[in-house]
Amino acid sequence: MKYVFGPVPSRRLGFSLGVDLLPYKTCSFDCIYCELGPTTCRTLEPRDLIPPEAVLAELDDFLATTVQKIDYLTISGSGEPTLHPELGNLIQAIKKKYAQPLALITNGSLFFNPLILERVKEADLIIPSLDTVDPEAFQVINRPHPELRLEAIIEGLILLGQLPGPRIWLEILFLRGLNDQPAQIEALSRTIEKINPEKVQINTVVRPPVEAFAQALDYRALETIREIIGPRTEIIAPPTVKADFQNEMLESEILGLLDRRPCTEEDLSRLTGLSRQQTLDLLHRLLDQQKIAREVFNRNDFFLRR
Repeated sequence: MKYVFGPVPSRRLGFSLGVDLLPYKTCSFDCIYCELGPTTCRTLEPRDLIPPEAVLAELDDFLATTVQKIDYLTISGSGEPTLHPELGNLIQAIKKKYAQPLALITNGSLFFNPLILERVKEADLIIPSLDTVDPEAFQVINRPHPELRLEAIIEGLILLGQLPGPRIWLEILFLRGLNDQPAQIEALSRTIEKINPEKVQINTVVRPPVEAFAQALDYRALETIREIIGPRTEIIAPPTVKADFQNEMLESEILGLLDRRPCTEEDLSRLTGLSRQQTLDLLHRLLDQQKIAREVFNRNDFFLRR
């Protein structure tokens, strides 16, 4: 499938079936920590949009045949979904056709636009990001489109928090030395009170970022930040693990995906969030261990469980 991926085991959403609405790395930001790689099309007016009817057709095909429990249908993928002008129509169509709740994962950059708020109002859950309210840190971390202003983004998130329908879980990704200073966290906490999300989910870098200087915080630092922000806050980053154990976890994740269906290296990279080189390294190791096999179909390499 081209536009529907998963189901992916999610720390927050259980088994989440992903929906991709934009060409790879079409986004309003070029975040230094993005695990999908650098933004190749930083824009506020995307082209080559994926047609909603093609997405719905793939959802129909998958949900008609799967025996896997799906906890959420999640619009996210490899670009910023609120850039798609047909997002509202797609949300409405999905809500009419399927029983699963619908989540939208977004960088939160465009809710100052009333049209964007109108498009998302029927989602069950919206997970926007806000990494900092410090203008200088915002430019360093998120590298926004030149026409975006942090003040407008914050005002848009406040308006989002006032929508009567969706639940709002605000995600913040902290980076060592960039947005983790006490004054920055206190200012962010005051803004969070204005947005008034149901939850605040704090995270840090857990996979290789775009820029090497995007460094993770340790778990103790995240716990301190959680105490500052308050009781609605939860840490979604996993505790630090040793590299060997982390590799075992990633191998287990890939084997679990291949248990369900054969996948290409590109499929697995997208599903796990790993870079393509990391995915290839893991696949070669699993091939050497004879835990998986490779078959060629229509000139593409597919990997499957032995």
